[in-house]
Amino acid sequence: MRTKTRWLSLSRLATAHRPLADSANLQKDPRDLLVREPKGASVLGWLGGAMMVAALAGCGGGGDDSGGQAPRTPVPTVEVAPSQGTALNATSLDLAASGYTEGEYILKGTASRYRVKDEMSDAELIDSGHPYVTRVIVRRPTDPAKFNGTVVVEWLNVTTGQDIDIIFASTRELLLREGYAFVGATVQRAGAQQLAQWNPARYGNLSLEADKLDPATDEELDPARFPSIGGDVLSSDVFSQISAAVTAPSSPLMGGLAVKRVIASGESQSAVKLTSYYNNFHALHKAYDGYFFYDRAGRLRTGLGAKSVSIATEFSNGNSAADTEDHRWWEIAGASHLSLAELDGYLDPIIKRDGFFRAPDNTALSLTEVITGLNCGQTPIWSRVPNADYLKAALKSLNGWIQGGAAVPTAPRVVLDGSNGMLRDASGRVFGGIRSAEYDAPKSDTVGRNSGHTFCVLAGSHHDYTPQQMCQRYGSHESYVAQVQAFVSSNRMDGFLLPEEAERTIEEAKAATFTCS
Repeated sequence: MRTKTRWLSLSRLATAHRPLADSANLQKDPRDLLVREPKGASVLGWLGGAMMVAALAGCGGGGDDSGGQAPRTPVPTVEVAPSQGTALNATSLDLAASGYTEGEYILKGTASRYRVKDEMSDAELIDSGHPYVTRVIVRRPTDPAKFNGTVVVEWLNVTTGQDIDIIFASTRELLLREGYAFVGATVQRAGAQQLAQWNPARYGNLSLEADKLDPATDEELDPARFPSIGGDVLSSDVFSQISAAVTAPSSPLMGGLAVKRVIASGESQSAVKLTSYYNNFHALHKAYDGYFFYDRAGRLRTGLGAKSVSIATEFSNGNSAADTEDHRWWEIAGASHLSLAELDGYLDPIIKRDGFFRAPDNTALSLTEVITGLNCGQTPIWSRVPNADYLKAALKSLNGWIQGGAAVPTAPRVVLDGSNGMLRDASGRVFGGIRSAEYDAPKSDTVGRNSGHTFCVLAGSHHDYTPQQMCQRYGSHESYVAQVQAFVSSNRMDGFLLPEEAERTIEEAKAATFTCS
């Protein structure tokens, strides 16, 4: 039985988010929050925003290290999580059938605090020795022969209050079929605090707390700003130490697997946190071999040598940086911040099972039910464009690039209008970007942006066609399948779609049932 001590209700979520819905800038273009917030502002989590790395200072724990040089990254101690209850985010997949196992571990250590004077330069060490306790959830092959040598570490998203493993949800088929290991990491205070409230017996000792003030200025460098509760002064150093624990031969995390590469990953708020980590900490710690951003990275330093891919949806499409010798930016036409397949196929059932969200009558809610309850302009919410299919292709390509293989393919960008918004046709469809069968040979009116509450805007929507509408659009089932095959073939040729997802897409089109007279 899970211990339930405090729940986030639908009414609380709506009330908490209402001020953002009234933001004129957000209503104009939420991408502004990704690229134009002042230094020090936090991301609108899963909604996007510019978040400075949690590189803060103060007294309270560590001794002063005035040299300003980063200490060698320590390896935290690792313990199996307590047996009371079950892990939040425990997968619903039959991992054993794929030759995998899942385990949760408690990491304990001491972390350093840093200040960031320049967003595009290394962070400056303030002091060390601040104790922390956090958790990671690990999914890895049981047979060393299946392991491909790469571990994907996800900076878990905490915008909704609880940890959510969005990267795993999006790439799970690739990870399991090709022998990756996965580590979901709690590295922000919000995640640790909510875990402790969700199950005190299992998580009550988690803590990522440290003094929030910079001793040089007495200013708070990571102030609370929705949805971040602020004060994440240890998160970046803890994230480095998690990589050290993954690669340490004596660590139980990988069960003796020979780790060759570690990829850092994060979605939305976590992607922007990871942007700051890349810019301010990669050169200091060299903890990760590559970076995988989902909706999306902010401006990235060049010349650091670490490869990265950033994937954007219609929530953040446009204004992506230019591709470089180390960085690739993909923009997906018609995609919502998360896709229907990611929610319906994986995240929603787990979120509802864990029961973090509650209706006024205490009924457990999925994330889709929570957002739908905010009176979105169009329902059902979420675009049918399969973000995850393109993420899987990008991640596999990144893994090869890191090993010296071919570079991740470049991709066409979404076309912008004169006001720097996405150029759309009369029906609201964008021009440019990566085109998919689900967008250009669709079985529904699917859009990446919605209207109403801020969370609705990012959710998009879809309205499935009736058999009659499919006949009006395509003339015959054969014509529909042929159009799907053409887009799938193009995606495969361009490196945006893997064979397994291509085959599934075509088979789904063939299975569509409509007959035209």
